[in-house]
Amino acid sequence: MKFLNPFIILALSASLFSSCGGGNHEESDETIDSLANASVDQNASTANDTTKFKFDFAIANIPSPANRMHEVVAYGVPYDNTMLSDAGKINSYTTEYKRAINMGIYNMDMAYAIMNDNGQDVLNYMKNIVQLSEALGMQGSINTMVGKRFEKNINNKDSLFSVWDEILTKSDTYLRSNERVYTASIVFTGSWLESLYLSCKVSEKVSDEKLKEHSRTNLWEQRMHLGNLVNLLNDYKDKKECAELLADLKPIYEEVIANKQPSELSPEDFSSISKKLYALRTKVTL
Repeated sequence: MKFLNPFIILALSASLFSSCGGGNHEESDETIDSLANASVDQNASTANDTTKFKFDFAIANIPSPANRMHEVVAYGVPYDNTMLSDAGKINSYTTEYKRAINMGIYNMDMAYAIMNDNGQDVLNYMKNIVQLSEALGMQGSINTMVGKRFEKNINNKDSLFSVWDEILTKSDTYLRSNERVYTASIVFTGSWLESLYLSCKVSEKVSDEKLKEHSRTNLWEQRMHLGNLVNLLNDYKDKKECAELLADLKPIYEEVIANKQPSELSPEDFSSISKKLYALRTKVTL
């Protein structure tokens, strides 16, 4: 399968469920009303060509969510949805930034649930992604048959990933025809953060030293991806919340690149960096 725009796919595909009736929405009227009446930032900053290039470069050079979740599941740690973000907090996300970054987080939580064949959790996170997508004013360009196929195959991860592949090619047009690069960048950041969070959390539960070493190597390899991410977000440092996000990401980046080789990243370094990641993840999901 070809994962061209890996971390944005679920966010963009989510809106198709609202148009085709996919999923069984059981949220309270309060939750639905608060999101339906939310003000959407229709004046998002128009991205220049350099920023667009940084965005495209960042997402083109980061592992796909399928591959990342395959690696996490390969650790052999039993599925534990208590590690995932609380789906019940959705009603507290009332700004564009909080909605976007938590949409990215929910994307990866849903991917983790798919990899572990947990259809109920997949549906729960998809419901949240749909609502956040609507609140952000994101309108999909995916045909309704794709949505129906997703719902029909909710418990078949191979079929779901096949549908993902089809959605990717159709979502690319949407991304490039709308000046929402800032929003997409924050969604991307949330997905990257949750992907690494899950990897670090799961690795803490294994005792095999080779697996722990692999996890440290994976963390070290984030130097390039995190560097690209910081470079991209720097174009939006005039936005208060993005500036705060950068202030939290830069110390993590500096600590990672302080190790010139993966073998130099010690268990103590891994623990220190992981704690910073966990703290940031907690901060953005409050």
